[in-house]
Amino acid sequence: MRAYVLIQTEARGAPLAPALSSIPGVVTAEDLSGAFDAIVLAAAASTRHLMEDVVAAIRRIPGVTRTLPAPLLRSPNARHDTAASGAEPDSGDRAA
Repeated sequence: MRAYVLIQTEARGAPLAPALSSIPGVVTAEDLSGAFDAIVLAAAASTRHLMEDVVAAIRRIPGVTRTLPAPLLRSPNARHDTAASGAEPDSGDRAA
């Protein structure tokens, strides 16, 4: 399970990306300007672990006021890997 997490803080101060990068499960972290102060790409074994471990750790950083997780449903890279391997996506239909 991978997700982007948008992050808002109380006041724009020191860069947040270094603190975010130290959290297990954070793949990349970037500081932003605009409505959100930072964004991370996070990975976890499940949605539950993503929320209970990674997002919870982000929320514990002093100054963080809001997190907005956006789980990835599919990735162009994942579709490319499936097509390259010659495998057909499993539709769930089974021939008898």
